[in-house]
Amino acid sequence: MLGRKLVGILVLVLVGAVAVGAQVKETQRTPVKPINQSIVDINTAAEADIVSIGIERTAAKKIVEGRPWRSKRDLVTKQVLTKEQYEKFKNSLVAKQSKKS
Repeated sequence: MLGRKLVGILVLVLVGAVAVGAQVKETQRTPVKPINQSIVDINTAAEADIVSIGIERTAAKKIVEGRPWRSKRDLVTKQVLTKEQYEKFKNSLVAKQSKKS
């Protein structure tokens, strides 16, 4: 009788441990967005601001010289950035259009 209770308790403890372990692993899979990630407008930002997000200085200079950009995707179509570089930085870039008066 005591053996059955002990086995039952052990089974409950193991099931609880597996459930808690699964929940902990699930929270670790959640993507974390960096707190200090800044957004840079490729049509108005200074070259230093573009470099500050990780883009190489030569590419940043080409971005500044090629203004205005219709969209941030133009950086790939005009071969300023490779597809891999664009994928890395696309969440940090915008191409706002100036208001015409």
